[in-house]
Amino acid sequence: MKIHNILKEKEEIEVVKIYPTTTIRDALITMNNSKTRRIPVVDAGTNKVVGVVTSMDIIDFIGGGPKYNLVKSKHNHNLLAAINEPVKEIMANNPICVSENISLNELINIFLEKNIGGAPVVDKEYVLLSMITERNVISHLKEGIEESETVEKYMTQDPIVATPGERLKDVARTMLRNGFRRLPVLSEGKLVGMVTSTDFIRILGSDWAFNHMTTGNVREITNVRVSDIMKKDILVVNPNDSLRSTAEIMIKNDIGALPVVGEDNKLKGVITEKDIVSYFNKGNNKR
Repeated sequence: MKIHNILKEKEEIEVVKIYPTTTIRDALITMNNSKTRRIPVVDAGTNKVVGVVTSMDIIDFIGGGPKYNLVKSKHNHNLLAAINEPVKEIMANNPICVSENISLNELINIFLEKNIGGAPVVDKEYVLLSMITERNVISHLKEGIEESETVEKYMTQDPIVATPGERLKDVARTMLRNGFRRLPVLSEGKLVGMVTSTDFIRILGSDWAFNHMTTGNVREITNVRVSDIMKKDILVVNPNDSLRSTAEIMIKNDIGALPVVGEDNKLKGVITEKDIVSYFNKGNNKR
């Protein structure tokens, strides 16, 4: 099966894109409004893909990695100034793109081997046609998941966690260092919430951050506690829940990961879209 079949299901959905000269602030607003954690950057004249901005680039920019130098060094920690820089300063250049003619097998292998959750779909000239994500794949294939498959077999066990009192700068570094976009939040061993990379997009792509700043210094945001931005009313699943029903919960609620809790309500693991996509890489479904 070619990914063209999945793209047909998305034909009426406008492809969200930005340009190299789009400000980081406007990119964040676009990502927040469109509820996406990755957005292609195209040349304004040719519509050719020249980059991608993801939620992890935002984590890097806000204090998790080397892109923070744009705030720290060039703008002396002034977030209000740095956020008006063009997005080309933080985007990933030469992103992985895929042809609409590749097979679903090939796409899944790319997602897993390159550890990416989505990619621009382009023609031979690298002109943007669409975006395709792990969620699109799961939505298309979830009915093929065997009912006997359980969450426990595919979940990530012993996940890295955060605490309510941690500062955002520390969470950003943890996410970037370990390549995780989502951290369960534990207090006294109990699950109390979830903090994700999209929470950073939400606070920076809305008025939230600016309502919490008086000087414009980035530390006014990076020193905010996890408890101030985390999601508290979160859905959970159990280790023995079916993988198919879990996939359906993710699709229905537009979420990319679910904490897995045991009978004692203690955290056992996390099940992500990538974990579910890995099911289809094991010869479990005809694609």
